[in-house]
Amino acid sequence: MTGNMTNAQSQEGLLVHGLTVSYGKREILHGISLDNMRPGRVTALLGPNGSGKSTFLRAVAGLTASKGEVVLKGRNLATLPVGERARIGAYLPQSLPPEVHLQVLEAVMVARRAGEGVSAECALSEAMEVLEGLGIADLALRYLDELSGGQRQLVGLAQALVRKPELLLLDEPLSALDLRYQFAVMEAVRRETQARGIVTLLVVHDLNIALQRADDVVYMREGRLIGQGVVMDVTTPDILADVYGVRTRLEVCPRGLPHVLVDGVVEDSSEEEQRY
Repeated sequence: MTGNMTNAQSQEGLLVHGLTVSYGKREILHGISLDNMRPGRVTALLGPNGSGKSTFLRAVAGLTASKGEVVLKGRNLATLPVGERARIGAYLPQSLPPEVHLQVLEAVMVARRAGEGVSAECALSEAMEVLEGLGIADLALRYLDELSGGQRQLVGLAQALVRKPELLLLDEPLSALDLRYQFAVMEAVRRETQARGIVTLLVVHDLNIALQRADDVVYMREGRLIGQGVVMDVTTPDILADVYGVRTRLEVCPRGLPHVLVDGVVEDSSEEEQRY
């Protein structure tokens, strides 16, 4: 019995109930509820511009006023002190870490010590461990203002991970990155999520990268949930037509990875009727 309960507890992740966000009289998110998002899995938030993905992420992080419940491993995050909520959940905005003249190792150490009484020795050890895990230990003594966009994105990820979050929220971590670093960042996120047992949600615009590197997906359109589940269970031509308004085919490459081919735009039924 004890073993079963322990296993059940280990699978308890993030639950969202009726999340609603309004700006004035305009409702942006319309009561979104999501099933359990388990630790060790990456969930990609997908949908066209204006579908509410970034707003949803900020609401989960507690950075935007909202109604509803966000529950992580049985704890309602709204009831936690601000500092505790920030420690449990690490949020990375779309913008890259600033190009300041600060060494990478120092920047990660500062992130580790923020709000916690951690010794310099401990912060140094843990910062190097995270940099090594991300494969960027060679950047430790480089300055942030000397790095490329992709390298700074990985440093930003290191600053989040060194805080040992239980929840990782990434808003378009691949924006402005070249193809190599898009895959490097996604691989790092997936690897660290699994190794650390984190619940990770990220907004991604490249549909194929998301489908190939995420475990689960959440499809949104106009502030509403369209679908949630394991990548290939929920991703269908009908869902993609509903969300993006395009006709697609789903193929699987020899490595077993899904790939979406777009054949065209879904015609609006009212426009078709007007032709005849």
